[in-house]
Amino acid sequence: MLDPMLEGAAPQVSWAEPDGVLGTYVAQMDRLTEAVDPGVPLSLTVHGLLVSGELIPQWQWFAEVSELNDHEDAFYVGTAEHVKEQSDLAHDAVRIRDTGGEITHRQYSALMAPTRYIHLRNARVHSPGMHLGEEGTLWRGRLADVSGWTPGTTASAED
Repeated sequence: MLDPMLEGAAPQVSWAEPDGVLGTYVAQMDRLTEAVDPGVPLSLTVHGLLVSGELIPQWQWFAEVSELNDHEDAFYVGTAEHVKEQSDLAHDAVRIRDTGGEITHRQYSALMAPTRYIHLRNARVHSPGMHLGEEGTLWRGRLADVSGWTPGTTASAED
């Protein structure tokens, strides 16, 4: 017979939450205020596919998308500018906080915004038996969809 006092006591694990270490890694990348080139090599497992590429800040990803010939429009340019502004606010908040100053509400909001997406440049998607696309591309995915990851690229990603 189950004890009704203990039935709800078991810890709840939500597999929909992203890996905390990867989330922190991506959040730190997103707070960079200078473009990275090359990005940090990373391989991800996403719904059974291997995705490998270079981790870059979110704002840089939108800026690079806005520069593609087939995506030159105000949406991507505006989004890149907005995301870069948020990154700058978060970076300033850390600097001000570390020197004992007070941060503004906008800086605090930018600093505390949750990281939900990961952004790769020169990404290649590989499925069992084949890889999709010979050339790398810009890739954006939900952190919650990543079931595994490793720094660098794997040998099978290079084949």
